[in-house]
Amino acid sequence: MKKIPTRLRDLIKKSESGSFLSSFQVARIYESGIGGVDKNHDTAAKYYQMTVDQVKNDRLSISSIKLVNYKGFNDFTIDFARDLTVIIGNNGGGKSSILDAVRKALSHLTSRIATRSANGEDIELHEIKKGSHFSTIVVSFNFSGEVFSAELSQSDTLAGTTKKSDYEGINLLGSILKLCSNNNPKFHLPILASYTVDRSIDVTTKDIDKSEEILDDYIWDRASSYKKSLTGKADFRLFFRWFKELTEERNSSSTEKNKINEEIKAKEKFLNSSELKNLMKHSTGNTEIEDYVRKLMNDIEDLKRSINESSMNEDVVLDNVKSAIYSFLPGFSNMKIQRKPLDLIIEKDGISLSVLQLSQGEKSLLALVADIARRLTILNPSHEDPLKGPGIVTLDELDLHLHPSWQQLVLSRLKETFPNVSFIVTTHSPQICHTVESDKIWLLRDWKKFRAPKGAKGAVSSWVLKELFDVPVRPPHDEITIAYKKYRELVYADKFSDTETLNLRKKLDENFGHNHPDFVELDLYIENRKWEQELEKDS
Repeated sequence: MKKIPTRLRDLIKKSESGSFLSSFQVARIYESGIGGVDKNHDTAAKYYQMTVDQVKNDRLSISSIKLVNYKGFNDFTIDFARDLTVIIGNNGGGKSSILDAVRKALSHLTSRIATRSANGEDIELHEIKKGSHFSTIVVSFNFSGEVFSAELSQSDTLAGTTKKSDYEGINLLGSILKLCSNNNPKFHLPILASYTVDRSIDVTTKDIDKSEEILDDYIWDRASSYKKSLTGKADFRLFFRWFKELTEERNSSSTEKNKINEEIKAKEKFLNSSELKNLMKHSTGNTEIEDYVRKLMNDIEDLKRSINESSMNEDVVLDNVKSAIYSFLPGFSNMKIQRKPLDLIIEKDGISLSVLQLSQGEKSLLALVADIARRLTILNPSHEDPLKGPGIVTLDELDLHLHPSWQQLVLSRLKETFPNVSFIVTTHSPQICHTVESDKIWLLRDWKKFRAPKGAKGAVSSWVLKELFDVPVRPPHDEITIAYKKYRELVYADKFSDTETLNLRKKLDENFGHNHPDFVELDLYIENRKWEQELEKDS
């Protein structure tokens, strides 16, 4: 008997202890016969199935990304929380560059899941930091407790430098995800999507009328969920096309179901007819009659089952996507297709509106949520709740076009609606930041990262502006701010009765109003000091 190599023996031991990664590696060794091991397809199939069975959960996230000589970064590593990471900083500080690097890494994973190729977006020469000869992005994915790393590199060959990429980890992860998807009907394929500020492009009549996505033939298979998922746009055209076809399919199915119901009624009517009962009564022991009746009853059950199954699938798909949209847009309901002229109609507080009539913020949010929901549904069509599927989504400037009250709600609603998606977002909004725990916020300054101070979640907006964004609570060069600062200095110098001080207070009262909260502390100080001064006189 041929001796098992030490490495293979160690992998088998780990596999038998429950390691899906070891099981997968054992399966590949037996499938390819590498390392002096004889090929054995039966054994390979056994360990491939063990891999699928041993995957504890289908949660996928990025644990960290390292950027070396990439754009403005020198040697930079940032860790991501499993469910949510918020990145803030000044314009030009590197927020979007981090999301770009994540998007490049995701492009290599989507190609390995959705196609047979191993393509992905490369680092461009112009993205190599000035003065450097190469650039590298090292990404670490976390899947079901195991880490899979990949290295994307680009070299300036004119400088004589050659640094190669290493896709071993991402190749392995892609293969495991495809294996689990093909062999486990309950396995969720992950959404991998990136949304930039371009997602805010206005929805127009072209998006719901004569765009290529509406007119061209289209196949809605699981791989199509990754189509244009990393372009940065919430693709409203594809959503509209998909929603339109699904609605038409439901309507067509409804017509077909009516026909089936009529067929069921006819068969049941005959089954309960006096003619058949008389025939059975006078044909006791006739196996042909008994077989016919039995077949008739089975046909009725099969027809009823087909109606129930088709209804459940169509209703789940459409209703899940609609509920996702309604949860983000309070007061919205009854989204439907209008035939002539072709339009998408939705009710807002009981009033029917075209999506074209919504505000830019409403349209932007509708397109974003609809796009995420559509992709998750296509990825996991057999699941009763595909919106619980996992994945990684990046969002640049999440606060774009959103009213401050919406900004306070958007992250909680994202997590409630898509609970297993890992979100990496950037923002300039204090209203978003004070809904997030401090340990999930990174501050970027001069291409370096800093942890947010404790107390961000639930803090007042002025604290967030000062402590997280390094922005004064008042505009420092404004004449009113200067007057207020001068007035405080004079009051605490006990010059509150001077003409200059009184004139400043009059100017401030005209701007703020006499009873503005900012003057409560100052007025109390003035009152106490006057009382103390009177006592000093009396003594």
